[in-house]
Amino acid sequence: MKGIDVSHWNGNINWNKVQTDFAIIKCSQGVNSKDPMFETNKKGARDNNILAGYYHFAATNNPVGEADWFVKTVGDIQPGELLALDAETGQSPQWCRMFLDEVTKQVGFKPLAYVPAGNGWNWQTLVDGNYGLWIARYTSSKIFIPWWLSFPPRIGQWPFYAIWQYSSKGRENGINGFVDENYTKMSLNTLKKYGKL
Repeated sequence: MKGIDVSHWNGNINWNKVQTDFAIIKCSQGVNSKDPMFETNKKGARDNNILAGYYHFAATNNPVGEADWFVKTVGDIQPGELLALDAETGQSPQWCRMFLDEVTKQVGFKPLAYVPAGNGWNWQTLVDGNYGLWIARYTSSKIFIPWWLSFPPRIGQWPFYAIWQYSSKGRENGINGFVDENYTKMSLNTLKKYGKL
């Protein structure tokens, strides 16, 4: 399946025109920032029967404090909907594990980890915690999927990835400008198992 991830940088999205299997939506950042388009995008995806996920963009605060803010900000979570930590600005594996553990404790299921798994760090603590991997490795969105799947991203200690963000220059009906594109080998029902039961 193919999906997208979006934030306020994508502007006003016409969700009635979006054709995607899933959408991961920016919710929060740090300990006091909420994406200004979060509620609109959350409602838009739900109203159009698109599987939604919600992510927190990590800063450098206490990870438990950031986890608290994320859970508070995301609000209600429907069955099958996903959560994710976006840790791409130098957060350590230990920081990420503390954040993920706290979110898990509060919501009762495990978020995905969007981390630089191929950067040479030891991410085994997240693998041991059974946190699924959302990995970024960009290639051309114009290349047919069967071809570029023969060049998978480096995923560090993980045995497999849950979601692969393969382009930041995708095009999607209902969205002006570029949008991040994602891919998963899973069926919709399998992907939902990473979300709320």
